[in-house]
Amino acid sequence: RRVFMGSLGVIDTGVIDTFGAEIVDASEPLEPSFEIQTGSAQIVLKGEDAYGSRKLVLESSDELHVTFVCDGHGGAAAAQLCADKLLPILIEEARGDGSTASLQRAATRACARLHAEARAASTAGSTLTCIIVHPGRREVTAFNLGDSAAWMVPRDGSAATLLAEDHRLDTSEAERERVIALGGRLAHARGLSGEPGGPLRLWPGGGVGGAAQARVLGDSRLGDFVDATPAVTSLKLPRCGADFLVCSDGVWDALPAEAVLATVRGMMRSPVTLAASAIVESALNQRHAYDCDGYRRPRDDTTARCSRDVGRCGEIWYRRPRDEMTSGEGRGEGEEWRKD
Repeated sequence: RRVFMGSLGVIDTGVIDTFGAEIVDASEPLEPSFEIQTGSAQIVLKGEDAYGSRKLVLESSDELHVTFVCDGHGGAAAAQLCADKLLPILIEEARGDGSTASLQRAATRACARLHAEARAASTAGSTLTCIIVHPGRREVTAFNLGDSAAWMVPRDGSAATLLAEDHRLDTSEAERERVIALGGRLAHARGLSGEPGGPLRLWPGGGVGGAAQARVLGDSRLGDFVDATPAVTSLKLPRCGADFLVCSDGVWDALPAEAVLATVRGMMRSPVTLAASAIVESALNQRHAYDCDGYRRPRDDTTARCSRDVGRCGEIWYRRPRDEMTSGEGRGEGEEWRKD
């Protein structure tokens, strides 16, 4: 089952040039635009991924744009619970305060509550990666548990920023040290041949299978090895705006981050829904690049959630009659532009 979903906000009618500066046909600069556009693409295998986006307005009048992805394991119950309850709990825990410190505290408290509810409801677990864009303050707050990575990709071509920590035991030294200190046993699973393979896993004992990560929500089968304290960070938004990307491991296991970011950069003039679709399609095709077994059938739930902050560069270009231009001020084909 393949699902492509998207909801676009008010689309900027200006033309965005290759440097991210908006070209406007006006005699005065426009006020900064804080429109957020969102889009998603998903291919479903087990139905354990969940995602969402919503604009929230707090009692303080702070406007927040929230995007999240949950990747469940051991069933879909924990991921679906997160999708249903994350936003209402975030609002409650923010307590009407949209400051940076308040949002960071709300993220940590929300994860603690979701973890407790997930454990009470089932044995399933889930990752959670969430980004909160505060357009008025030009800031993003991100928090995560697990391996659903998130990136901020500036629209001016500057370097992308990873917004999430990777909590897989195979790649996180801090997580390995934490679990070992608690008495956990780490080892690779063994195949039919008896040889070890796959990612490093935690084996909690009691006949419970190995887990590739223990920094998650729920997952009661792992007992006290689970830590539901999220990694939290807050950063200023680029002046020219940015595209934000949150994906489940169905994307990151199939494609290197560099390839995914290149796709985002190459589609900044396209609706974000198309960018999300291109990422998911690339992941699906890469999974089957070297064999045709089950072609077009995903090997995992694969979700990409994109959002776009249509920011504003410090330089704005105005139309100006050609006969008023001085030498060297040309811009574009058949047009002349003045930069302020």
